[in-house]
Amino acid sequence: MLTEIDLPASSGKPLTGDDSEARGNAIIAPAATGTQIAQLPDGARMVWERDSSPPAVGQLGWFRFRVEDSAGKPVNDLEPYMGMAGHAVFVRSDRSVFAHVHPAGSVPMAALAMVEKDIQAMPQDHDMVHRAAMPPEVSFPYGFPRTGDYRIFVQVKRGGRIETGVFDTRIAN
Repeated sequence: MLTEIDLPASSGKPLTGDDSEARGNAIIAPAATGTQIAQLPDGARMVWERDSSPPAVGQLGWFRFRVEDSAGKPVNDLEPYMGMAGHAVFVRSDRSVFAHVHPAGSVPMAALAMVEKDIQAMPQDHDMVHRAAMPPEVSFPYGFPRTGDYRIFVQVKRGGRIETGVFDTRIAN
């Protein structure tokens, strides 16, 4: 039996609290090379550490991103997000390409949830739990399948909060 759900009237404000929240201008003419910086809501920033040569179709590349505080210094408070250092999504402007990428392969979400639950249940002083500081960088392997304009969303977790950097690139060859 289907039941109707009563939802409160919209206040006209954008929804918040979703880990996919991000801000970025429309893709107009994305840079092929050079440094790109995404401002994060807490005043920090995410820097795309680009190679000197632009990404090319059919070539695997490493996409490296560094998180810095508002003074431009590398942060020391990154945390695992869903069991990984970060997540990236590569989307072609016409949405014909969508790739969710992890730093080192993919795992089923159900298995990941079980591992995180087990780790959180362990006592903090347990010998098997090692909570070393994570580096301020995260990198992702990816190869563009087609030319075009792409937007890259990079998510990391800091201080219990998800931060999303937004970057654009044009793949011309």
